[in-house]
Amino acid sequence: MPSNGECITLCIGQAGCNIGEDVWELFCKEHNIDQHGRRTRPSSEEKPKSLVQEEEDNTFRSFFSDTHAASPQYVPRAVFVDTDPSTRNEMLTGNNRDLFHPESILGYKQDCKNIFFEGRHMASDAGFKIKEDVMDRIRLTVDLCGNLQGFFVFHSFGGGTGSGLGTEVLHALHDAFDKKTIFQPVIYPSNQFSSSIVEPYNCIFSTYFMRDVVDVSLMLDNQAAYKVCENKLNIKQPTFDHVNRLIAQCISSCTTSLRFETQLSSTLVEIVTNIVPTQHYRYPIVSLAPVRARDKQNHETFVEEEIVTELFESKNVLCDVTHLKQNRYLSAVVLLRGIASQHKDRKKGQDEEMEKSVEANHVIHALHNLKDGTHRSPLKFVPWITSGFKVGLVGVPPCIVDDDKCMAKTERNGAMLGNSTAVRQLFVRQYCKFLKLFYRRAYVWQFLESTGEIEAFYDAREGVREIIGHYEELLRECVRSENAKYDGNTILQLSGETALLEGTAAQGGS
Repeated sequence: MPSNGECITLCIGQAGCNIGEDVWELFCKEHNIDQHGRRTRPSSEEKPKSLVQEEEDNTFRSFFSDTHAASPQYVPRAVFVDTDPSTRNEMLTGNNRDLFHPESILGYKQDCKNIFFEGRHMASDAGFKIKEDVMDRIRLTVDLCGNLQGFFVFHSFGGGTGSGLGTEVLHALHDAFDKKTIFQPVIYPSNQFSSSIVEPYNCIFSTYFMRDVVDVSLMLDNQAAYKVCENKLNIKQPTFDHVNRLIAQCISSCTTSLRFETQLSSTLVEIVTNIVPTQHYRYPIVSLAPVRARDKQNHETFVEEEIVTELFESKNVLCDVTHLKQNRYLSAVVLLRGIASQHKDRKKGQDEEMEKSVEANHVIHALHNLKDGTHRSPLKFVPWITSGFKVGLVGVPPCIVDDDKCMAKTERNGAMLGNSTAVRQLFVRQYCKFLKLFYRRAYVWQFLESTGEIEAFYDAREGVREIIGHYEELLRECVRSENAKYDGNTILQLSGETALLEGTAAQGGS
């Protein structure tokens, strides 16, 4: 049994299932588990360079269960569900068909037509019983756990299945396991890229109806991931495969302390405790560093200080937010993995070299430099936070899947979960799109025909405006506190930006 407890992943909708497949493909690569679920001994080149021997490490069982046979098969603790039957068919005939439990891959006969209320209706409809099937499968998976830690739920807010069915399943999950952590990596609709004209409706409904049932919502979007692929990986025309691989690397870095022995631990409960001060502010952004093209892997060596610095730059953030330096952090969780940049130490009287994992003092020193602004603009936290960092360290280097020809290999990388007021930009954009559609009552009839009610539009509008309002009020408090401290000579730029976004939302609301 893993010391920290087990985690179960739930992948909902086409986007959630596609990302989930790539995440599990990477997990299997990192833990030397093949496509049939059998664990192989790594070669000397592939063996993790860790202070902890791989043979002694059973922490990976937090995400895998085994059959306890003479030659055990390791099965992902995962449930996949999509109303479109093609997703299930592809998974049952694809390369990983022998890896996942076939009864944990659920598919049905029709999709949700990209309508939020259609997904909610199908979840509880007696003819489909989707929510009932999903919860039965989750309970069977929970029965194989000795100390359940929590859930990872992958889905999109723009589609009908991810938003509507996801809402119903998450409410049921919260009711059945209210003491367990629900960690939600969510694909939020992009500002420019859209797969459906009614995405703003689905997004605002999802944001509103899930606001009280999830502990942490990890904000991701395709537009920012596309930019990283183009600018960092030099991919001229990125595809969903490239984007999903990048997101999978980010999820892998965020979960290393749950799957490997650690120097500094960051369990799900610790992450939630450190990054979410109140339920109103549970939407962290996430970044990954370093991200480099394969042809540059021999030209750059990233020390811990460089990785930490990159993590707090907007070009490495996987959701489309701007003006990070003009906003304020409430907290930040920095998760680093790999071997230290200065890892060659001589033993006394021998020529052998010892490998050391990333050292905590290097990371902490780099974070203090960033906050103090030694060589660049300092990181700014809300005035009443003196030290807003939580650090997790793992001594196992990252890896990439065999057919990934774009991303460079590296001996160390990191992920940052930052609770920043900049995240409200995502809400404001979709909120304004929602208002423009709803003002004309465009496509509302499709939602009403799918058992929706017009009052739900008004409730969701006011609920999301309240979420935006919490962040704006927090910024006003920062303005008042910092102006009082510095006699009004600072943060004028922050104050102006706050007024601009407030005016945009207020104008749409009227």
